[in-house]
Amino acid sequence: MNARKVTRKVAIFASVPLLIVAVWFAWGAAVQYKFQRARENWKNATLRKLAETSITNEQIRVELDQIRNPTPNLNFGWAHDQVILMTNGQYLVYAFWHGFNSGAVDHLFLAHGTDGKWYYSTYHFCSQMAGILGDDPAGSIGEFVSRYSLREFDGKSDECLKHTWPPKR
Repeated sequence: MNARKVTRKVAIFASVPLLIVAVWFAWGAAVQYKFQRARENWKNATLRKLAETSITNEQIRVELDQIRNPTPNLNFGWAHDQVILMTNGQYLVYAFWHGFNSGAVDHLFLAHGTDGKWYYSTYHFCSQMAGILGDDPAGSIGEFVSRYSLREFDGKSDECLKHTWPPKR
């Protein structure tokens, strides 16, 4: 075998792992982009829905009543499907996107409070708010904001897509 054929085979053999790594990274970036776009689309639809939801919404009133008046077979703690009730009577009407735990696509919590403010967080509340149900109820929206890494925003912008949790060190 001449040296030129050997060099060619070595170059081909050496480039295969590089090609595999390049394809792997391109695939990962494409998947992350797809999920990020889905998260952004969810955010837009959810903000519109939350803006229309208020105390006059029958479902919100039912959820608040069920939280305030638990029964042995129906006890939601302090968080229901769309409402989180503070001990001082304030509450958040919320929605939650469960993202990847790896942080590649963050979780997204969006809420509109009875204080008139909009909030977001990437805290991992888990499915059906399981991440808070073992905790003592927050005394106020301000305490909830502090405890679960919420940030205030305008209720419209993409600012709510920023990372909030875990806090940077």
